[in-house]
Amino acid sequence: MRTNQSTWRSIAAGSLFLGVVLACGSTDETDKANKLVNEGNAAITEGKQHASNADEKKNKMLQTNVAQLGEARTLANEAIREYDQAIAKAKEAAGKFDEASKLQINDKYKEYLNLKTKEYNKRAELIETLKSIPQALIDSQNRQAFISRANEATQNAERISKEASDLEAQADKVQSDNPTIIKKS
Repeated sequence: MRTNQSTWRSIAAGSLFLGVVLACGSTDETDKANKLVNEGNAAITEGKQHASNADEKKNKMLQTNVAQLGEARTLANEAIREYDQAIAKAKEAAGKFDEASKLQINDKYKEYLNLKTKEYNKRAELIETLKSIPQALIDSQNRQAFISRANEATQNAERISKEASDLEAQADKVQSDNPTIIKKS
């Protein structure tokens, strides 16, 4: 009887020790993922500022009198530079989210980060499309050519914006369904 109890105690102690070793040896990298997410969020903040500046310049460009085409094209170039910086920041954020999603983290957190990666790649595509409006002003030989290209870009931007918003809604749903795993940032 004593041997049986002793054996069970040894097995239990060994199992407990193995559990502790496995727990200590697990490579949960949530803290590292959170750091990358914070860096991605910082890039988003910067990107939004560049996009806002670009939109402001684009709108000013669109309101410029046709007789002042040179000034309008200068504004178009400034808008394009701002859009390029916004694109870079959206891609940077997507990269940070993608890098974080490849770490050893909770599967729901991975799912959320994969959606955010897709969303910000889509937002970079959206900004690229918006950039084509001031580019159309620079490239077009006449008013009708510009209007045609600008309208096409606007329609594409609306479609891409909806796709990005759908991805954002999916990510928000994963986040709201898992509030203890994915904190609101």
